[in-house]
Amino acid sequence: MDPHEHDIMRSVEDHYWWYQALRQHVAESIASDKPDFSLLDAGCGSGGMLSVMKKMFPGAHLTGIDASKHAVELAAARGLGAELLQANVHELPFPENSFDVVLSLDVLSHAGVDDSMAVHEMHRVLRPSARLVLNLAAFDFLKGAHDRAVGVDRRYTRPQVVTLLQGASFHLERLSYWNATLLPPIALLRWLSRASSVQDRPRSDFRALPSLLNEILKRMASLELSASRHVSLPFGTSLFAVARKNG
Repeated sequence: MDPHEHDIMRSVEDHYWWYQALRQHVAESIASDKPDFSLLDAGCGSGGMLSVMKKMFPGAHLTGIDASKHAVELAAARGLGAELLQANVHELPFPENSFDVVLSLDVLSHAGVDDSMAVHEMHRVLRPSARLVLNLAAFDFLKGAHDRAVGVDRRYTRPQVVTLLQGASFHLERLSYWNATLLPPIALLRWLSRASSVQDRPRSDFRALPSLLNEILKRMASLELSASRHVSLPFGTSLFAVARKNG
């Protein structure tokens, strides 16, 4: 991702509706019977998810990696006390059975990432029966200027995620699309961004919103994510998965 986009992400992510809803759901999806569990954020960006983990689980041992040196620097500036390394998700610099939880949020979609190798690596560094939590961009028809700006190279369907995780010997516990309510307007905006002339510097969708609108969107997304715990939603702009390491 362009360092400029990481700066945009850092400026909005702690208050932006999409990040707030997703990160709260991630925290609620982590099941650990010990307060000092070890967690890897594989593709930590500017450290927003690690910051939420620090607040929610103050006893956890946190580690983050990102391929971008600038992102790692932004994450380090938060002063979270996490171990932070510049590394690729398909070559994790950790021994086998190192972590109780691995998170990887909107990373496998990126250009240059070997998604199959990455999930095999995540399986390798997880302890037996430990959990992997993923969020992935969904549906190729949603590609647009946003994807070019943030380096998204591929989008997934539910069957593709099932194949990907089962191929790495994960047991899938939960898989659902989300952000379904906003799919039609987002699809239209992405189509318009493709139909318009190619921008010299495409920009992501992330930008500050009026506080009331931001709160409404956050509540809508949170309701969908809560519902996805009980029923798998049939469509949405993203896919959320929880899987357990076999063995």
